[in-house]
Amino acid sequence: MGAGKYRHRITIQQLTTTKGDRGGVVKTWTTLATVWAQKVHQSSREFFAAQKVNAETTDLFIIRYLAGVNAKMQVVYDGRTYDIVGANDQDGKRRELYVMCKEVV
Repeated sequence: MGAGKYRHRITIQQLTTTKGDRGGVVKTWTTLATVWAQKVHQSSREFFAAQKVNAETTDLFIIRYLAGVNAKMQVVYDGRTYDIVGANDQDGKRRELYVMCKEVV
């Protein structure tokens, strides 16, 4: 688990809900943490939906263990936003967290 493999800076964001000026609900993404990660490309595909061609990329970000990361959050990396599909501690030792993400363009 050397520091050299963590070369990519990512931001993990969570959706927060607040009340607006007029009493309405306002949802915004707020930063939970900005961490170093190892990025491993998993797959890419194009598909046809809603009468247009869409592209989907699946990437794995491996970070030092961070409690509370879940599929309701998102990752921002290099100006791109990824939905978190799942986050798990592979060996149960709380050293690394494997965060599987999907970007749909």
